[in-house]
Amino acid sequence: VVVEYATSDDSESIEIYPFLVDLSRTCNDVKFLLVMGDESEKTKELCKREKVDKVPHFTFYKSKEKIHEEEAIGPDTLVGDVLYYGDNHSAVVQLHNREDVEKLIEDHKVDHKLIVLDVGLKHCGPCVKVYPTVIKLSRQMSDTVVFARMNGDENDSCMQFLKDMEVIQVPTFLFIRDGKIDGRYVGSGKGELIGEILRYQGVRVTY
Repeated sequence: VVVEYATSDDSESIEIYPFLVDLSRTCNDVKFLLVMGDESEKTKELCKREKVDKVPHFTFYKSKEKIHEEEAIGPDTLVGDVLYYGDNHSAVVQLHNREDVEKLIEDHKVDHKLIVLDVGLKHCGPCVKVYPTVIKLSRQMSDTVVFARMNGDENDSCMQFLKDMEVIQVPTFLFIRDGKIDGRYVGSGKGELIGEILRYQGVRVTY
C-alpha cells in the first residue's frame, strides 16, 4: 500500500499526481491511497499524527508494516520506490531465505542459465535506483538469464546469507552458474551492470 499525503495548492503534488495514476493502473498488486492534507480537520490531524512536514509525502506499507517513507520526490524516484517495495509480479524471483537461494540454484543446474542475484537492503537508495533496470533486464533476457533478489535485512536467514557471501556493500550482484558463484558486481551503475551480465554470458565487453 502506498499512501500519498498532498495538498491542493502544492505544485509538486499536482505535478506527480498523473504518474501516481499511471502506476495505479500498471501495478495491480499495489494499492494507492491519496490523503489531501488541507481537505478537512481530520486529514490535517492525520498529517500531524504521521509527522508529515512536507508534501508530497509517500508512505509505503507491506503486511501492515510501515517499510519506507519519502517526501518531496520526483516521478523517477516514485516509480523506482514503487517497483522496489511493491514488486511481486515481475520476472524477478523474490528470495526470502537461504533455502530459497539453494532451491533456485538447484533448479537451474540443468538448464545452465546464468543467475543474477541482486542483494540489497530495504532502505538502500542505490538499490532502489537500479531496480527498474533489473526488472527490465529480467524481461529482455528471460531466455538465458534468471534474475532474483534478496533484502539482507528482511530476516536473520537473509542477513546470515549476506555475511556468508561476504557482502559488504549493497547493491551487490552475484553471478551464479551451475551451482557456483562465478563473480560479482558491486554498485548501481546501469551500464556497468549490463556489461557485467554480458561478460558472464560470454560476450566480449570493453569499457
